Amino acid sequence: MTKPFALASLLWLPALLGVSATPAGAAIFWGLWALTMTLHGWSCGWVRNRLSAHGWLTANVLLATTWASCAHLVAQALAFAPSTGLGAYLALIGVQCVLLEHDRPFAANPRRARLQLFAISAGLLAAITLLRLLPGSGIATLAPTGFILLGLLLAGWQAWTQRRTPH
Repeated sequence: MTKPFALASLLWLPALLGVSATPAGAAIFWGLWALTMTLHGWSCGWVRNRLSAHGWLTANVLLATTWASCAHLVAQALAFAPSTGLGAYLALIGVQCVLLEHDRPFAANPRRARLQLFAISAGLLAAITLLRLLPGSGIATLAPTGFILLGLLLAGWQAWTQRRTPH
């Protein structure tokens, strides 16, 4: 895993913890994230071979900010109440798009890599959202509880993968 891909993955964490307080906010965010990532990847693929390196980087940034802004407008138009807290997280989508396109982790098999990224992100978002809803108290919707639950999920994942791997 390269550093830009790792950095783009880390940009998913604030959104994962911030939008997972309600299922509606999580679903809206994930749908807009997947749509923005898909549209950005498609539009950058169309522009990539037509521009120089400097022009391509500028176009990458402009396309990312355009698609992230459009996603924010769509969220406000379709579901204003659940989308009010998504503004900062939708801006992070643009940064994540730029970093992922700069690193080009989808170059070898773009369809499979995107589906894998979408499935992993949906699974993490659903797991954190469900775990935050299970206790039934208001304290589970706070951000520190999201960090604790994320730590428990990551520890469980690491223990499960180490158990399956022979030493």
